[in-house]
Amino acid sequence: MNDPISLSPLTAALVNPLRVDHCTVTAAAIARCSSELSSLVAHRSGGGPFRLTDYVIRNALGSSEAAPPQVRFSWSASTARRSIGLAALRSLSEGTTHSPVDGVAFVIDQAIGDVAQGLRPVSSMDEWLANLSAAGRAAVQADAITWCTRLWTSVQFGAFATPPTIGRDHWWDSPQSSLLALRSRAEVRSTATGAGGKPVSVHLVVLNGPRRATIQSELSVVALVEALRTSDPLLPGRIVGWWPDSGRFVTLDVVQATLSAGVATVARTLTSIGASQASNSAATEAAA
Repeated sequence: MNDPISLSPLTAALVNPLRVDHCTVTAAAIARCSSELSSLVAHRSGGGPFRLTDYVIRNALGSSEAAPPQVRFSWSASTARRSIGLAALRSLSEGTTHSPVDGVAFVIDQAIGDVAQGLRPVSSMDEWLANLSAAGRAAVQADAITWCTRLWTSVQFGAFATPPTIGRDHWWDSPQSSLLALRSRAEVRSTATGAGGKPVSVHLVVLNGPRRATIQSELSVVALVEALRTSDPLLPGRIVGWWPDSGRFVTLDVVQATLSAGVATVARTLTSIGASQASNSAATEAAA
């Protein structure tokens, strides 16, 4: 067992044994959540399919941080820093690079080189990086280095019993309705020991902006998606949300009430989307 005195509080939240009894998170309870989610979209005409991400949910819950839903996504230093930073972290954990500065430079150089040489299918971010000016790339690199450095120096990666998974997002597609899909994202995924002695999964989610009142609801959806993914052998045990700007974090232990809160959050999100669509429709008719 890790000595809690030697661990940073954030690392301890990820690796120390959990004290909450997860026995209420049963297969029957998870199946019930899945059924409730499918019923939420069953009678919604003209609105689907609904692919809900943390961005959509944050916006629907009224966060001032989120941009209006009609704003089209585009690559920028702020939108690219997570993808580049996570790739740099993976290179650090594998020993390919030895500092966040080297890791970010390695990732950007590799992306630009692959575009120039056509070595593999490239992403839209790779193409965007390849077409940036030198000044633009410097701005992207600075932002990504800051993001990567904060995570690399705040989590003691050597404290994990097995190397954690860095930066893997999960999707859950409803098996009962093709209209609904939910995304769970986490910057670090690992395992810990549950109250009953069984292993459970733990997830670190890096958060931006100020601490907001809706964060427990947002993180409950992460827990819900992880529980619904029957292909994953482990039940979710804890979700840790961390604000690198302030160093503060919040933990959410996963029990049945957590999953129920996730379903309620999805319902609120769909209601908000429906109200927005109705408002836009009314405005269009009034202008006609």
